[in-house]
Amino acid sequence: MVSLVDGVLLAALVGTTACVLPLYLKLKRLDRAQAEYGRAVAASGHALASAGDAVRNFTGEGRAVLEALSAKIEEARATLDALEAARRDAVKQAARDAAAG
Repeated sequence: MVSLVDGVLLAALVGTTACVLPLYLKLKRLDRAQAEYGRAVAASGHALASAGDAVRNFTGEGRAVLEALSAKIEEARATLDALEAARRDAVKQAARDAAAG
């Protein structure tokens, strides 16, 4: 009778092992996939942080470029106004010279 019980228990143990082994292998694959997913999320976080830094730098540099460009535009306008005034003075002087001569 003891050997019959031992045989049944051995068969149950073999059956349980046969069922647990595939589950164990699936859990190992899941663990590897979860680790890979964690690395991908960490890399995405680093990439987003770098993109944020780039946008902040671009914004700061863009503002500096815009301010410099604005100053150069104002300088160009002043130069154009001075040239236009000199041209008008030259035209007036030429008209005076023509009337006098």
